[in-house]
Amino acid sequence: MQQSTRPWFIRNARALLVAGFSLVLLALVAAIVIVIRSGEAEDLVEHTLEVRQVAQNLFIFIEDAETAERGYLLTADEHYLDLYNVELPQIPALFDQLRTMTADNVVQQTELGRLKPLMDAKLEFVRHILELARSGQHDAAVEEVRTNRGRQLMLDLRASVRAIVTEERSLLPPREAATDRLRAWLLVFIGVCLGTALLLTAALGRSTQYYIAQLRQRTGELLSEASLRQQTEETLRQSQKLELVGQLTGGIAHDFNNLLTIIIGNLDTLKRRLSAPSAEQVAALKESLGAPIELALKGARSAAQLTHRLLAYARRQPLEPTRLDLNRLVSTMSDLLTRTLGESINVETVLAGGLWRTFADANQVENALLNLAINARDAMKDGGRLTIETANSFLDDAYAARFGDVKPGQYVLLSVTDTGVGIPTEVMERVFEPFFTTKGDGEGSGLGLAMVHGFVKQTDGHVRIYSEVGQGTSVKIYLPRLLDAEEVLAAPAEKITTVSAARGAQPEETILVVEDNVGVRQYATDALKEMGYRVLEVGDADGALRIVDGGGRIDLLFTDVVLPGGMNGRELAAKVAKRRPRLPVLFTTGYTRNAIVHHGRLDANVRLLGKPYTLQDLAQKVREILDGTAPMPDASVRPADQARPPV
Repeated sequence: MQQSTRPWFIRNARALLVAGFSLVLLALVAAIVIVIRSGEAEDLVEHTLEVRQVAQNLFIFIEDAETAERGYLLTADEHYLDLYNVELPQIPALFDQLRTMTADNVVQQTELGRLKPLMDAKLEFVRHILELARSGQHDAAVEEVRTNRGRQLMLDLRASVRAIVTEERSLLPPREAATDRLRAWLLVFIGVCLGTALLLTAALGRSTQYYIAQLRQRTGELLSEASLRQQTEETLRQSQKLELVGQLTGGIAHDFNNLLTIIIGNLDTLKRRLSAPSAEQVAALKESLGAPIELALKGARSAAQLTHRLLAYARRQPLEPTRLDLNRLVSTMSDLLTRTLGESINVETVLAGGLWRTFADANQVENALLNLAINARDAMKDGGRLTIETANSFLDDAYAARFGDVKPGQYVLLSVTDTGVGIPTEVMERVFEPFFTTKGDGEGSGLGLAMVHGFVKQTDGHVRIYSEVGQGTSVKIYLPRLLDAEEVLAAPAEKITTVSAARGAQPEETILVVEDNVGVRQYATDALKEMGYRVLEVGDADGALRIVDGGGRIDLLFTDVVLPGGMNGRELAAKVAKRRPRLPVLFTTGYTRNAIVHHGRLDANVRLLGKPYTLQDLAQKVREILDGTAPMPDASVRPADQARPPV
């Protein structure tokens, strides 16, 4: 009963909608047909204009040939024939084009039949005159020109071309009129369609209000879903970009670190030899070369740091995570930060009691903290306060859904807050981009925050920046909690800095060096020999296996991960282990992704010396392995699965 009281256009809304769509569909089909016919008419008009143009060009080229002929007769200058030589080969093509374009017009084809012999005769006449002139018969050529034959041929050609143009021009008005009529019908038809659409809109307007109210609630839900989907797609795009950047960075880092190993190693060797007390000329050389060598070493170390930061941003650096107490790490770095930042910066630490342990690379955490502290110092030109805090934190599902790139669960928080100038909103979205910096020239590379972001994400953590202009900035790093921590390390032990600090080579201790880069292999071989080791060197895995199969004494295999010939260093080590199970292996590489590093961490029981390295680095690592004191990456410890804390 209530339904019958509704207006007819609401009760029959579906029928009206179907009828309206049917009319619109018919209108669309009709409009398409009219547009096609209109296009055809316009093509005919354009065709008429093209035929006229080609015919005129044909006559112009023939006139140019006659002009070139007479100019040459008057001056005997070959330059007058340049245009003749260029245009003469084009005349047959223009005639064929004209014949093709008028193939459907009997009148035009008839006229072209009369034009062809006239054109051929005229061109033959021109060629004949030029041949007479070139053969020295200038007077005979002039007499030929004075005859009425050439002039009459030109008049006949002009008349024939004019007839073709006139015939084509006569076709233009009816074609243009047809086009105008089609356009008029199109406008009328569009007007009818618009009028029908307006009537249909008016009839359905009130009936749609009821459905709009129901759709509003659903629209809100769809908007929320679309926003979440957009965030997910953005995260995916970012991951894809990082994958591409990672591949590029890895290739650059591999070759670049090979070069850096040569530079740093040889400069380091030269510096040590210059500093050894010997003859007077050594002292003179030391005085003149010491400063440049030191600058070269500094630049090379900066280049090495650049590749490390690029790898960190791309999440391709080989991490060596350990059980880590952030409170102890921050306490250990307090003095260093105070000295680095200067007296105008007041460093405060707020360390949480009962802080959870995390599983991360201590060196990378230190680098991240130092980078953030230096950025804070640069933001506080006139001094200020830097606060470093640690805390236990839980990121819930709502937080994870909001940002999309973090798993809900328990995290250890490291927060660095300054009272500096803050970061503008338009800059905030770009702070993690590589090579983006707001600092002046020479004050920053733009890789500090990018490195921090890459390291944190590679550690399955999360990083956020909060800032207000004029109020300061807070950077919060969330590292996954480690639930099964027993042994806790604040930072790796300090490296041996001199060769004498390590026990020297023992008699006949032999090291097999496998390195495809000649310069790197030469440096490593010389350095090991200088330490007193016996060295066998080879450039590929097959050569190394032949040496191993030879049965001679080998105490250590020192191999690059990336090798030519299809077998990498890890595969070589596996084959050597079958032949000599107790032979220790030391890997070296400038970059590797899947051979000895998986999920961003070194594989278990893998010892790695990263490129570039110095003699001191090599001496310490080799001695530790041969003495059995080198630390081994632990694959058994991993952050526990993220779970909600107990209630």
